[in-house]
Parts: sequence; structure tokens; C-alpha cells
Amino acid sequence: MQATNLFSPFRNTFRRVTAAMTKGVLGIIACPMVDDNLVYSLSKDPEEKNILIADNKNNVSVRSKLDKAGIEYSVVSWDDVLSGRKYLDRGRFTILIYMTDLGLHAVPEVLKSTVESLATDMQPFVDAIGFYLGTCGNFEWNIPAWCEEKGYKPSATFCDRNGCLCHDCVGINIAGGPRYFEMQKRYPGHMYIFPAMASNWDAFNDADSANSSVAEESITPELRESMGIEPGHDGYMRWLLSLGGYEHLLRLDTGIGDREAFDRDLQKVSERTRLSIRDAEDGWADLQPTDDLYARCKSFLFGD
Repeated sequence: MQATNLFSPFRNTFRRVTAAMTKGVLGIIACPMVDDNLVYSLSKDPEEKNILIADNKNNVSVRSKLDKAGIEYSVVSWDDVLSGRKYLDRGRFTILIYMTDLGLHAVPEVLKSTVESLATDMQPFVDAIGFYLGTCGNFEWNIPAWCEEKGYKPSATFCDRNGCLCHDCVGINIAGGPRYFEMQKRYPGHMYIFPAMASNWDAFNDADSANSSVAEESITPELRESMGIEPGHDGYMRWLLSLGGYEHLLRLDTGIGDREAFDRDLQKVSERTRLSIRDAEDGWADLQPTDDLYARCKSFLFGD
């Protein structure tokens, strides 16, 4: 059951900017949880691109996916970019990608300060910025609006078709918060899983576990037994999920990412959580925010 791609206000913009030669530097600040969305957009765009990826420990996933998609890129030192030693060619369509730490979602204030600092550092070197991430608990944080208030280069992030922010990675893949509430009513007791969530299950939960590790470690074996908590961290997670009323994993097929890996990783998550897998009905997954974000980013740059 793959994603629908309904009417997008930026669809004509996408066609227009791809018909001309795009010039300028597009900065991308991205979370690994949505790197499938980024690779999808880059793969879909036939225009020649000069892709540069900042060298850090967070870029392993996106590099692997670009390699598999046959998309060329270069890895550059972030220090060389900031010092000006690395020349960024504005006469081409250059994309500078900085991948953030996936674990930042667990500490919203650190996520906010990190992204704002990166956006500030990028200003002298880019002509626009695309934020491929969610606000993750920072519900009043409109990143493009913040950039505009600071007098920074134009920027965009994931929004639904009404222009409202998609606040987290689930909202990004189902086209917004209002649909999120509809999904909660349609699928109570379900944990929503899309391809990147399944493949990053441990990294995603390890970040959250860092905040609850003290509580988990304080539970003695005797108390575990009396509370029905099975041994190990997976046992503790199953107990937490049961407290939250979760009974199933809802498979959200966005139609992007590694299809075989999604099925394999989702099955592993099911085995570890002991939550059964159910498929979301057609129409829930939606790539409209992803298509619109890339088109809007390109529209900020110069064309011949």
C-alpha cells in the first residue's frame, strides 16, 4: 500500500525549475530519519547536481542510500567549508548536506539550538536552506520563520498542503498534524512505522532510553518479576509499550526506501516488541510534504 501523491501547489514550480538550469548553493540540514525522503527527491530530479556531504558520523546512512541509487556525491570537511578553504560553486546547482544526530529528537532544546547554530554557520556559503527534519517537541518552533526574522537566506521545511508545519517524522510521511489526529482515531493502539523508523529502531529508541535508563536500572530483579517486566532492555520496552496501550505496528508504506529492508526490519521490530503487524489502508502515506519541500527549495535558486 504505497503513498498517494495528491495535488501539490508546488508541482508546477517543480516542473518549471527543472526545465531551467538551476544555479546556486542549496544547504540541507537533515535528520537520518528522513534521509529516504531526501534521496527520493534527489533521485526524482533529473537535473545535474553537485552534491557535497559534510564529513561526520551521521552521514553513513544517506551515503549508503545515495550509493545504491547511483547518485554521485563528494564528502567534504565541515571545517573546510566554514573556513572558506572548500569552494562552493554557485555557477552550478550545488547541494551542501549536513546530517544531524538522529538522537537529538530526544532532547528538543538541544535539537533546536543545534539546527539554529548550523543554519547560522551556513549563511555565508549558501543561497537557501532546506530543513529535512521535524521539530520533535518544539511545537512553537517554525524554523523558516525564525530564519526570516533573523534576515537569513530563504528556507523551507516540511509542511502540509495548507502550509502548516509537519512536526515529526510520522507527520512528514502522512502529510501533517490534522491527518495524524485522524490516524490516531482510525488506528488506536498502533505504533506507526515507516521504512526509516524500522531501520533506525535501535538508534531511535536508544536516544529515548538515555533519559529513562536511570529508572530502568533502579528496578531490581525482584521488582521486575513482581511487575511482570521480562529481563533485558527489550523486556522493559515491551512493558512500557503495554502501559501505553500498544498492540500493533502500523506499516506505513511511503513507497520510498529499500523495500526488502523495510519488510525485514519491520519483522525484527515485531519480534522484539511482540506487536503484530498491520498495514495502513491506501491513502494514509503521502509524499506531498516531501515533493513540496524540494520544489520550494529549488525555487529559491537562480535559473537560466
